[in-house]
Parts: sequence; C-alpha cells; structure tokens
Amino acid sequence: MKKVVFFVLIIVCLGLLIGCSAMREEREIYDKTLRLHIPADSNSEADQAVKLKVRDAVIDLLEEPLSGCKNKAESVKIIQDMSDIISETANNVLLSNNFDYKATVTLTEEYYPRRSYEGFTLPAGTYTSLKIELGEAEGKNWWCVLFPQVCIGSAKPEETLAEVGFTANQIRLLTEQEETEYVVKFKIVEILESIFG
Repeated sequence: MKKVVFFVLIIVCLGLLIGCSAMREEREIYDKTLRLHIPADSNSEADQAVKLKVRDAVIDLLEEPLSGCKNKAESVKIIQDMSDIISETANNVLLSNNFDYKATVTLTEEYYPRRSYEGFTLPAGTYTSLKIELGEAEGKNWWCVLFPQVCIGSAKPEETLAEVGFTANQIRLLTEQEETEYVVKFKIVEILESIFG
C-alpha cells in the first residue's frame, strides 16, 4: 500500500511540475507580446467598417517602425513615442469618413480570452495592449498582435517568433492547436492507468 501511495504522490508531483512549467511558459508569452485592440463605437455596419479602416491605417503606420524591434520593450517604447501620431491617424480616418466621434489611444494591460489567428493561438491572459477606442467603444472588437509581428508581414509565425527570442516550447504552445492543459491531464490519466491497470 505504501508503494501505491508513493507512486501516486510522484505522479501528482510530476503533474504539478508539468503544469507549473506550462504556466511559466504562458506568463513569459504575456511578457513578450504586445497586442492591438480596437473596439468600434457600435455594431452598426458603418461603425464596424470604419473600425477596419482605422485598423488598416494604424497597421500601415506602425509596420515599418516596429519591424526592427527585437523585444516587447522596444515596441512599447515606439508606441509610447508615436502615441500622438497614432491618435492623429485614427482621428483623421474617422474625420475623412464623416464620423463626429473621436479615437482614444492608450497603452494598457488587458485580459484577453484564448484567441486563434492564422497559424497560431495565444493563451488567455493579461497582455500589454495598444487600445484604440472609437467613440463609445461599445461595438465588436478587432484584436491582433503588434509584437512579434505575426499579424503584419508575410513571414511564417514560427520564424517570426524564433527571430525575437521565443523558446521552442513557447512556439509550440502558440502554433499547436490543442490546449496544453488537456494534454497534461490526459497524460496523468495514462500514467495512473498504467500503474493501476
């Protein structure tokens, strides 16, 4: 009986270590990522359409300045330095499309749910975010990633992530489509079943 308890404790400890390692990898992903969040004024067709025009103008504005960044801190500094230009760009799009509300630009920390983009998935968590609120900001959102530039440019996400220092495990977490927590749970069940038959 003591051997069984000992094996169960070892398996539980291994499961906790694996879970803690995955959580540490996810925390590092939050720390290395800068996201873009644009909530529209409302869900009207016109407000949603202008949200996408603001998105395009802001991405065009930031693509070149952010392309040389090697880490999140560099990209955050560029965003801070360009905040007035970003605000002006967004407001010019609104004005040229005959909208009387304004864009509010902030650099903030926001919670995001798990989100899949083309070729990669970001875990749920709190990320640094360039938030551009249009008018009342009560409409549907548009989200993407400014750093690393996986939503901008044509490089494969794996290449972009590796170039800016994401580890092989972090790249795997971001580019594999299954949720790691389920894999850990199933592995523990497999180990327990192999011991207890």
